[in-house]
Amino acid sequence: MEENSCPRCGWPLAELPGCTTKSQRMSQGRLDYLRCLCGSWLTRVDGVVIGATRSQLGRAQL
Repeated sequence: MEENSCPRCGWPLAELPGCTTKSQRMSQGRLDYLRCLCGSWLTRVDGVVIGATRSQLGRAQL
């Protein structure tokens, strides 16, 4: 998955509001949960997106 944009809608992660991020430290590095504007939750480890949910409507909204 791309690390600079949402894999569901392509929105740049750098442009997401700061309140959409929840972070925690773990032994493998930093774990972030981000909420994209399309409704998907993104999981990122050390800046690399490793997973994404579908949007609330079950499909990406463009």
